[in-house]
Amino acid sequence: MVDADSSRILHVVDRIEGGVPKAVRSYIENSPEEFTHLVLSPFQKGQPAPVWQGLAVEHHDLGTGLFKRIATVGTTVELLMPEVVHAHSSFSGLYTRARRITAPVVYEPHCFKHDDPHTSPVKRALYRGAERYLAKRTWKFGTLSSHEEKLVRALSPAATCVAIPNLPTVASRSADHGPLTSQATPVISMVGRIARQKDPAFYIDVAAALRNQVPSVRFQWIGDGDPELRKGLEQAGIEVTGWLENPGVAEALASSTVYVHSAAYEGFPLSVLDAAAQGVPIAARSINALEDSGLLQADDAGGVAGLVAAILNDAGTKDLALAANRTLLARMNRSTLHTALRDLYDLKGPDR
Repeated sequence: MVDADSSRILHVVDRIEGGVPKAVRSYIENSPEEFTHLVLSPFQKGQPAPVWQGLAVEHHDLGTGLFKRIATVGTTVELLMPEVVHAHSSFSGLYTRARRITAPVVYEPHCFKHDDPHTSPVKRALYRGAERYLAKRTWKFGTLSSHEEKLVRALSPAATCVAIPNLPTVASRSADHGPLTSQATPVISMVGRIARQKDPAFYIDVAAALRNQVPSVRFQWIGDGDPELRKGLEQAGIEVTGWLENPGVAEALASSTVYVHSAAYEGFPLSVLDAAAQGVPIAARSINALEDSGLLQADDAGGVAGLVAAILNDAGTKDLALAANRTLLARMNRSTLHTALRDLYDLKGPDR
């Protein structure tokens, strides 16, 4: 039964795979009790997608098509009368803010498209212009890193930003247990959607550089996505697991010796937190989203491969990586998320 005194939060989520719906589920599962959550997301075969299974919230179908989704957001808000609408990612931000609705909008980009270094300057300018226009219809922004907050303030200097600490989506496992595979065959893993944002080409370059130093190493990509990009990974000798449910992701990470994060840009990656929760040392590509993370990072594929080799061969470097994991997890936990969500949805905050 819904508490009549609770504030209803409608989450608009345009995808059913990858990190964004997992993050939304984490918010709902770890939310303060004064909020009741509703989800507007695409259905599969007339039912909520598997990512929402077991979650005791009211679901509504976002449908398909740009104009239909914009209309669906409006009619759903009129029907449900939520106190706050929380739009997750750029497309949901468009559906929710393309026309004015009767509830204040929280927008959480989960990374801005105009931050993509692979996108042409002209397209980046167009995306930035669209975000600047839509920012006028945004009550608050949820940001995942200090870099993302800087991007918001470049769009709207007076914007109200609330820093949101992501949580791991898998249960914690002590690093003392060690990897489930033999150290004689190190397993290097990356988790995420196979898409340009996650930069599988960079991961392939890391694999090539590391194999020159550690010939027996095995690489895997935990996830799925673009068929052509997946084919490139497999042709480079990298195993692709396909999409796995959370227990499968946890098992695949637990069998890893080192986690490599190859993305070109991010909001803040859940997969990094999942690797840390599983006690797997991390070697990351140096990107703006990770600048405050404390993780071991390098600018190019050769540098990341060098970090992996150091973690494999030097106990001191491995200890540094694991210490960075602990520090990161201490900052991103259920308590800090509770506080952030209260601030994000506080209707006594700035004017709409």
